[in-house]
Amino acid sequence: STSQALDASGAQVAILARAGQDLGKYGLKWSHLGFAYRTGEEKGQGVWRVVHKLNACGESTSSLYRQGLAEFFTDDPYKYEAAFVALRPEVARRLLPIFSDNAQLSRLHEPSYSMVAYPWAQTYQQSNQWALETFALAMESDAGDRKRAQAWLQFKDYRPTTLNLHAFQRLGARMTRANIAFDDHPGEKCWSDRIETVTVDSVFDWLLRKVDAEPLITVR
Repeated sequence: STSQALDASGAQVAILARAGQDLGKYGLKWSHLGFAYRTGEEKGQGVWRVVHKLNACGESTSSLYRQGLAEFFTDDPYKYEAAFVALRPEVARRLLPIFSDNAQLSRLHEPSYSMVAYPWAQTYQQSNQWALETFALAMESDAGDRKRAQAWLQFKDYRPTTLNLHAFQRLGARMTRANIAFDDHPGEKCWSDRIETVTVDSVFDWLLRKVDAEPLITVR
């Protein structure tokens, strides 16, 4: 169904999300995103691939993957729904060369992982954050490191999601989960229970506000 919807969009590149976890208590619908791109058309057999960052088995590190749509959706999702924003051709042209170049693809990748990494720090990096920073790299030639990519995103008015997590939630998560850390967050925000991080919902909101993307498509 997702493949057919992507085909119908006419796009070459889309930001594709899945509902891997139930994040409803935080007011969020989608948990994870990647870049979906159409490849192989020169052979008359165009297929959709997804490049994304994954944190395996709750560990404190992560890696980048290229997968097919089936693999992208078989990671024990909370529900089989997807959403995507098709990117305009001029944006797709900037991104496509990165997807086939391992060095460029991993240029802004930080293996140290935290599920709630602070959007404007470089200590950790979560999956949605890597995609957003790589998007900045494609759009701005001077965004050659994470700090500059984040500065570009701030300039373009990207707004992270603020999660309200009280101290006991934060303490319990840090003690029991290797893939959650809070020490990269500013103290005045962290201790007032305001945890800012990159979410799929905030990325979609920014794309529709600032990047002149196509409307959001939901696939059920």
